[in-house]
Amino acid sequence: MTPPASNRAPRPLSLTPATRLLVGAALGLVVAALAFGLRRTSLGETLELRLVDVRTRAFADDRPADPSIVVCTIEDPDVLAVKRDLQLDWPWPLDVNEALFGLFAKAKVKAVLVDVLHLDRGQGSDDYASSIPLTEMQRQTLDIESSTAEAYGAALGKARGVVALELSPTPSYEVPARVAAVAGKLGAGGVTPPPAMRREVGANLPVRRVADGARLLGFVNTVPDVDGVVRRAHLVRGWGDRTVLSLPLAGLSVALDAPVRTEDGAVVVGPVRQRVDADGSFLVDFRGPSRATYTRVPASKVLEWAQKSGGDAPLPEDARAHLEGKIVVWGVNLAGAKDLIATPLGGDFEGPVYQATVVDDLLHGDGRVRVPAGVDLAVLALLGAGAGALTVRAKRRWLPLAAVLVAIGALFAVGWWTFAGGRVMDLGAPTTAALVAWAAGTLFLLFTEGRYNKWLEGAFGLYLAPSVIEALKGNPSLLALGGARRDITVLFSDVAGFSSFSRQLGPENLVRLLNEYLTSHGEAIHAEGGTISKFIGDAVMAVYGDPVPQPDQAVRACRTALDVQRRVPTLRPLWESMGLASFAVRIGVNSGPAVVGNMGSRQRFDYTSMGEIVNLSSRLEGANKYFGTKILIGPSTFEQARDAILAKQIGRVVVVGWDTPEPVYELVAMRDGAPADFVAHVAAWDRATAAMRAGELATADAALLDAERLLPGDGACAWLRKLLSSLRSGAEPTPWSGIIKLEGKG
Repeated sequence: MTPPASNRAPRPLSLTPATRLLVGAALGLVVAALAFGLRRTSLGETLELRLVDVRTRAFADDRPADPSIVVCTIEDPDVLAVKRDLQLDWPWPLDVNEALFGLFAKAKVKAVLVDVLHLDRGQGSDDYASSIPLTEMQRQTLDIESSTAEAYGAALGKARGVVALELSPTPSYEVPARVAAVAGKLGAGGVTPPPAMRREVGANLPVRRVADGARLLGFVNTVPDVDGVVRRAHLVRGWGDRTVLSLPLAGLSVALDAPVRTEDGAVVVGPVRQRVDADGSFLVDFRGPSRATYTRVPASKVLEWAQKSGGDAPLPEDARAHLEGKIVVWGVNLAGAKDLIATPLGGDFEGPVYQATVVDDLLHGDGRVRVPAGVDLAVLALLGAGAGALTVRAKRRWLPLAAVLVAIGALFAVGWWTFAGGRVMDLGAPTTAALVAWAAGTLFLLFTEGRYNKWLEGAFGLYLAPSVIEALKGNPSLLALGGARRDITVLFSDVAGFSSFSRQLGPENLVRLLNEYLTSHGEAIHAEGGTISKFIGDAVMAVYGDPVPQPDQAVRACRTALDVQRRVPTLRPLWESMGLASFAVRIGVNSGPAVVGNMGSRQRFDYTSMGEIVNLSSRLEGANKYFGTKILIGPSTFEQARDAILAKQIGRVVVVGWDTPEPVYELVAMRDGAPADFVAHVAAWDRATAAMRAGELATADAALLDAERLLPGDGACAWLRKLLSSLRSGAEPTPWSGIIKLEGKG
């Protein structure tokens, strides 16, 4: 095979398999490092958060909401009902709150979480938060109003109330009296601040008399992610040098009558244990939609129960059923003052329901935390390096992408499984790293091996089978000048009478016929993984067993020879249309050691074979003319393929240029599926030639008749009939020696 002289080969990338792995892995690690950096940007964070949302929604109904949690909010229908029944406008007087919380106390609730900031109403002159000085009359008015706050605070204490505060970088309601009132009610004495705990310099505190009545206080701040969605609950945060509990955690401490403590990366309240991340937060396991998750009791209904159970009156049964032994989350959600947050579940999610969800997660330890940072980093590096290494190393170009997609699928399956177990791992960054590493590896090959391989396919694609092309891509050194000793099988073919009918056909018809024939011939060679070494006019030389080793090379060559002969009749309409009476192909096949490789100059070379077995193959092709056969194979080919083929021994032939006779065989068919007549024909032939060598000419004649009957028109039988006649007439010595010496090349 000779590449175009002007098509100089680009220098191939000569890398060993181990070096390829290292280059690909290094490329993948670089991509992983870039993905790691991207993960720290808002874009990377948003991608991860969106993937967390998918899992959060999928597990939103993995456990029903805890029935011990009740949400009680003041909403527009409650305001209208109280206005209608009690002629009270909003905001309600604090003595209404006193009545409501008195009902909670009578119902023996475990705790009431007050998700309302009591910043102004009920303040006295001692905890007045404004910087504007008070007149004496204003001071007296405030002190009168604060008396209702004091009664409310007392009711709040009896109801085991926990009151909200707000952490703030610019507090407006942090006055000494309020600070003193909350000092002993932060409930964080047993808490060791988490290493990455968030802190604020100040806090907006409730009025002193409400704080005095509260069992504990807790912050209600939520911390949205970069996209404005609240996914995490922070259980502890800093206020200056103080540590403050969240409202749900403080409420749970009161409900369980147990202090809060931290140990081994977890927050513990009595029998309840919740793991937290380094900042003291966890990913909220949302139970479901805001309006339909927890039992809801309207504030107007609580006020109705309070009126019915005033004094020594018993608690209404429906109040007992709804409230007794419950944890109540109290809040306000009115038009123009909605307490709404964005969550992964979408829609308007009420703040009190969010607080109830956090309490629920704490009770059951359902909050999710991140896997250790080293796990995410290891997965990122593994997928990046693995995708890069496989892409650069793999021979099949579809395999790396398929493997990357399978790895990503496995990653998502593991991510799903860990999420179900309470852990959150990155999915976006490693997925991005794997895909980009695959793309980078592909580009690397495109700009290195790709250019070389494209040249290789263009220069040799018509000569070599695809498997051989792939072998050359994997080992470009095979195309270096020089040869190596190999055990190969060589197939020579030629068109019988080509010289005579080439003069009969015009140039255009001759080229057309040859192109059709050689295309079909090349397809038969490539189908068996052979290499077209040369086209010389109508002659074809093909090699098996190099450059790709083929243990069954002799069988492959035999199958090719038979396939070529089967294809010849398909050209009949074409050659007959050109006026030719016949078109026959003769083939010689031989196996053995030869020198194989690229030989020639650096500007132009041939991939060829040299040696005695090559010459014998060519002589066998020509010997077909003498014996009237179509396919002759040499002794080594026969020995290697004998179990797979059906062949008859012509004799021991001395071809031109040889001194010693070599056994030569006519290939009849592949043994598997050979017609019974073919098998019987070969057996009859063997009997005939054996009898001739024994001098039993009558027996030989009978056996030859059987062979001719079983395969009418067989060319070898016609030749043997002539030889038998010569033996009978005495023109040839008897018994026959079995040796045939050829005088010409055929």
